[in-house]
Amino acid sequence: MTASATTLGFQPAATYPVGTVPDGIAAGDFNGDGKLDLAAANGGDGSVSILLGNGDGTFKAAMNFSTCTNCNRIAAADFNADDRSDLVLLRLGDANASDNGDLTIFLSNGDGTFRKGQVLTPGKNPSFVVALDVDADHKSDLIVTNQTDATVAVLFGNGDGSFQPPVPYTTGGGPTSLLLVDFDHDGLQDLAVQRRFGTDILLANGNGTFRSGPSLTTGLFFPIVSWADFNQDGKIDYLTTGCDLTSCKLSVALGNGNGTFQSTRSVSSGHFGGIFIADYDGDGKLDIAGSENTLMQVAVLLGNGDGTFQPLVGFTVASDVNPNFGLAADLNGDKAPDLVSINGDSTIGVLLNNGTDFSISASKPTPGTISGGQSSSSTVTVTLLNSFDNPVALACSVQPAGPGAPLCSLNSDSVTPGPNGSATATLTINTTTAAALGFRPFVWWSAPAIGLIGAGLSRGRSKRKLASSLAVGVLFAGLLLQAACGGNGGPSAQTYTVTITGSSTFTEHSTSVTLGVQ
Repeated sequence: MTASATTLGFQPAATYPVGTVPDGIAAGDFNGDGKLDLAAANGGDGSVSILLGNGDGTFKAAMNFSTCTNCNRIAAADFNADDRSDLVLLRLGDANASDNGDLTIFLSNGDGTFRKGQVLTPGKNPSFVVALDVDADHKSDLIVTNQTDATVAVLFGNGDGSFQPPVPYTTGGGPTSLLLVDFDHDGLQDLAVQRRFGTDILLANGNGTFRSGPSLTTGLFFPIVSWADFNQDGKIDYLTTGCDLTSCKLSVALGNGNGTFQSTRSVSSGHFGGIFIADYDGDGKLDIAGSENTLMQVAVLLGNGDGTFQPLVGFTVASDVNPNFGLAADLNGDKAPDLVSINGDSTIGVLLNNGTDFSISASKPTPGTISGGQSSSSTVTVTLLNSFDNPVALACSVQPAGPGAPLCSLNSDSVTPGPNGSATATLTINTTTAAALGFRPFVWWSAPAIGLIGAGLSRGRSKRKLASSLAVGVLFAGLLLQAACGGNGGPSAQTYTVTITGSSTFTEHSTSVTLGVQ
């Protein structure tokens, strides 16, 4: 389906208090209920805050537990194959004090609490950790960058919550972070290792090992923060962001498909952080989301599909709070990516995507006019305006309402658009045997006329002539009125409006049809 007329929107941010100075966040199902939960690593007090999800994008109050001092990186995955997400916490340590840092595993108890597991030393002063099954054995492994010894270490998982000793790969300098990217289009996740003066690519062999790939120099102040195919040509591109002495900007470099790239060109000014790439408006084109520190907002730049982007759209998390973009994930199951920010006031912010957008229409009822006891039908069509094909709930109502008004019903109270981007339902409108249009029988207007005739018969001749003339006039007017209203005491015509409303997550649209009843 080709989406059209897409719109970008998020609900007002909901904020949740966590521990002191949160600086890392992860999502997972920590209690095994099938709903996405959040975990925030709090560097200020050495705790982790667990926020159990309600399944609709809202979360229960945080439960805090102590982990390790100065642990500021966190990742979630199921390390012991019990269908519940576990946690790994990274502690950088201090090279000046001969403190090499470490990783600590915390295994889920299934109720949102955790127990301490293995403590790992992946190298000297680990700076970033990712959980990934690198050798395709269905067991989660760990990939860690180590600053002081300039290595990337792979720690293979045993599937029981423990890990094997690290397997190191040397990089061109002290790495600070890494990104996963299929650099050579072989279907395997390669490693883009960010270091001070550039990026080193480690190409995956498919068996858990890696080989050296190209190295890219992007400048001291403008590191690569994301990889994706922004212009839909099948070649990987990258984004850089940073500030120099003159400006702060976000730039894109389009790939040539052979490991080389075109010169970067700016797509927006501003000081960006926490970049995550996804299709946020459901138009099939990749967009950019991140925090914009100058505006103190979470910012989204919609992609045009050709490597260019529309102007920044900002979303405020809280007044006078500078957010750092934490992650993008579908928190409420509507197939649209939501945003989570880490805020400077020791809270996290959740911005739920408006999700599925659609148009709704209904055909003219057939037949267009019915009598009491009859029915009419209409076809209701729901058409997607973006690629988020969450079910659309349907309801109908009739106006004017009242005793004897027609009744409406739909053959389905929920539809899900198919591969062609549309879905239909049948609207049926039924009238009662005696439709609520009101009967106007002969007697209400004939009674005065009969009274006039009777009065005329009891009076003198001249008065009888006058009374008879008045009676005839009343009878004639009544006959004309009855004919106009259907004659012989039938119902008068009435037009009803039937409104059909569709709703999906936060989006609601309606349409209406009219029906005559006589």
